Amino acid sequence: MDSKLSWFMKNPAIYLGTILLLTFGIKLSLGYMREREFYILDLMCSTIGLITVVVSITKKVSNKTSKPT
Repeated sequence: MDSKLSWFMKNPAIYLGTILLLTFGIKLSLGYMREREFYILDLMCSTIGLITVVVSITKKVSNKTSKPT
């Protein structure tokens, strides 16, 4: 039986998505709060990170439900 930590370590896409989302998402929100400017590159990179995390999680859920017991 695989633990949640081993699944997280076996999926490098979730690492990339988490790093992109945290780095650029925080940078986007801090830049908007400080300067009231909206940076498109930060938005795009954080969106890519969010999509990567969501796809990898839904892939896990779909693999779990498709296995016959």
